[in-house]
Amino acid sequence: MADEENDAEEKPVKKGLPIKMIAVGLVIGLAVGGGVAFVLKPEPQANNIALSKERTEGSVGTENAEGGGEKGGGGGGGEGQEEGGGIYDLDPFIVNLADVRKIRYLKINIKLEMIRSGYSEDLTEHLPQIRDALLLLLSSKEFANIRTVEGKMELRDEILQRVNGIYKNNKVKMAYFTEFVTQ
Repeated sequence: MADEENDAEEKPVKKGLPIKMIAVGLVIGLAVGGGVAFVLKPEPQANNIALSKERTEGSVGTENAEGGGEKGGGGGGGEGQEEGGGIYDLDPFIVNLADVRKIRYLKINIKLEMIRSGYSEDLTEHLPQIRDALLLLLSSKEFANIRTVEGKMELRDEILQRVNGIYKNNKVKMAYFTEFVTQ
């Protein structure tokens, strides 16, 4: 019996790190790695936007962020202009929303990505029609319909339909919201 008591008292202590310390170390390592990846992530669009502001300075409501305008330039092959459509910044819209119970406003900045950079002339020629169509669309919306992500995505699709409806064929590839404020 004395041997059993000595065995119970002399049990070896586990060596190694506790599981909690390992878990905390992993979480800290992932957080640091994610932070480093976020800081070092390349931003190709930022350089293109800065270049396009220099190129289109002085033009009203038009910004070519891809750099593939009528004069050539851009990337890709010689005939592959379809890859390099421009992104054009429309002037901001400020509209009353269609809410009946409360007066609500929407301020929105929209950028349109064209399928081809050569369509910039069509955009500037049809700018009054585009702004009119978008003003009517935006002012017909209620706050409840556009406050969710799904509502914003539906609004984006409707903007594409309205703008492409002005042209005989689809010339706008995508619409981007760069500012979306409701009050």
